[in-house]
Amino acid sequence: MANSSSPDNNGPDAGAGAKTTDGITEALCKFIVEVKYDQLDEKLVDQIKDYVTDCIGISAGAAAICKSSEPFLRSVIALGGKSGQSTVFTKGSAFSPQYAGLLNAAFAHSFDFDDTHASSILHPGSTAIPAALAQAELLNSDGKTLLLGIAVGYEITCRIGRAYNFGGYARGFHNTATAGIFGAVAAISKIKGLSLDQVKNAFGLAESKAAGSIQFVDNGAWNKRLHPGFAVHDAFVAVALAEAGVTGASRPIEGKYGALYSYSATSTTVGLIDKLGSEWIFRETAIKPFPACRMTHTAIEVVSGVAKEAGGKSVEHITVALSPGCYPIVGPPDANKIHPKTIVDAQFSMYYQVAIAWLHGMDIGWGMYDKSQMESTEVAALRDKVEVISNNDLADLEARLTFKWTDGTTTEAGQVFPLGELEHPFSKERVHKKFFGVVAPAYDEKTASAILATIGEIDQRNTGDLMKLL
Repeated sequence: MANSSSPDNNGPDAGAGAKTTDGITEALCKFIVEVKYDQLDEKLVDQIKDYVTDCIGISAGAAAICKSSEPFLRSVIALGGKSGQSTVFTKGSAFSPQYAGLLNAAFAHSFDFDDTHASSILHPGSTAIPAALAQAELLNSDGKTLLLGIAVGYEITCRIGRAYNFGGYARGFHNTATAGIFGAVAAISKIKGLSLDQVKNAFGLAESKAAGSIQFVDNGAWNKRLHPGFAVHDAFVAVALAEAGVTGASRPIEGKYGALYSYSATSTTVGLIDKLGSEWIFRETAIKPFPACRMTHTAIEVVSGVAKEAGGKSVEHITVALSPGCYPIVGPPDANKIHPKTIVDAQFSMYYQVAIAWLHGMDIGWGMYDKSQMESTEVAALRDKVEVISNNDLADLEARLTFKWTDGTTTEAGQVFPLGELEHPFSKERVHKKFFGVVAPAYDEKTASAILATIGEIDQRNTGDLMKLL
């Protein structure tokens, strides 16, 4: 654990007066057990369907074409994971649920195109949806049960992630994994109808498996793609142990050595259970328009717009100012960011994303990682003109840019909210357009249309109706 606090303290900043509060885990688990479908309003149900559409599209597309997908599959088969009746997108329905969950969740994150929740700084759908689908398929749950399980998975992930905020990232941990395992446990538990004691034990066991290092940025490793997969797999294990009567740690979220101690900046409990059951914070989850780290998205849109308006004007230098939380992830002038060699390098490189946006705009999609782009001398020359700095005055996902032109003039432009946030929404038409684009390598248009139609009416159907199409 990347934390040097004294074992006698309550958390990383306990010496400064930070305290934890008992009852957080109890309240979260009680919410999971007691929440009802009718607590989801019609608009939120429609949003969840969009999230499912997006997750299935990017997962199936990644399963079909990502270089990492076949090695992931081979390893699961080697471990005996092809020993059940659970569906892996594009790979058949002969897998155990924990390994189906692992693969589908890893595929969901392989493009880095999955939905994001800004205040929790994570990707909630890549754990909540694969976990819920795998469990609901086992029981052939009705669609409302599936949707509620997904909603609970999202909400738990986002609330815990929001409490972590940048605390885990500062120590080298990935919120998608460290919070996502609890959301996956929540989704599975809700669909199975577990008791309060069982859910609490599953949480207590999951806390020992909550992990995910961001050391992957060092060499563009595939660890990141696997983080949601590990979380979902381990969530199934934790739930099975709890159902069998295994006792998990008490107070795994707020306890002296709980998740907040490990992954938050201050061990804060503010917002974890406020209005729990009456306010769904995951409704702020954004569907991503670009297959790159969310922290690059505002800059991508700004650069694309300025380049379009420039009318061929030649740029000499581009300065990108980011918030202190985003800068360490996508901004340092490291060799593999200025000159990325792998797709993961490029996804986490503001330098690369700015260059691609300048040359190709916002609609290039996964084509931005074609060999022709990664090795382009034109892209490389533009990367060398980019400078990234940290600015304490900026909001989390805000970007401010200064363009210095070769004629000596400058242009300043900025944006606070990236496309997809509630303040800058992503339309359903764009959700469907994205779905058909990313799913094309996996399914023909007829099958893709059937998947989309089934998701649209899933609250009137069963989970099996959807899974048999995948």
